[in-house]
Amino acid sequence: MSKELLGISAMALMILGEACIIYGELAAARLASSATFDWRDVLLLVLFACLSGLCLLLAYALGYRATGNIWLVAVVSVLALLICEPVLIWLLFHELPGRGALVGFILGALGLAATIWL
Repeated sequence: MSKELLGISAMALMILGEACIIYGELAAARLASSATFDWRDVLLLVLFACLSGLCLLLAYALGYRATGNIWLVAVVSVLALLICEPVLIWLLFHELPGRGALVGFILGALGLAATIWL
C-alpha cells in the first residue's frame, strides 16, 4: 500500500475515531443530565467508545507507518479534535462558548498552528 493511501486512511480513521469518542463523551454528559437514566444506554456508549478506540489505534499505527513521525500524527489528532468537538457540541447542546472558553479555544488553535508552522 502506498504511503499516500496509508496517510489518507490514517486521517479518515483519526477523524472518525475522534468524532465517535467526542460524541460518546457528550452523549454521556447529556444522559447524566436527563431524568431517565438507563444502563443500556451506558452500555451502548461503552461499545461506541471501544469502536472509536480501535479507529484511533489503527489511525496512529497507519499514520506513523505513512509518515515515520509520531509528532505529525499527534498534531493531526489534535487538529481533528479541535475541529470535531465544537461542531458536535453545537449539534448536541446548541450552546455557544462563553468568553473564557472561547479565548481558551482560540489560544489552543494558535498553539496548534505554531506547532505546525514553526
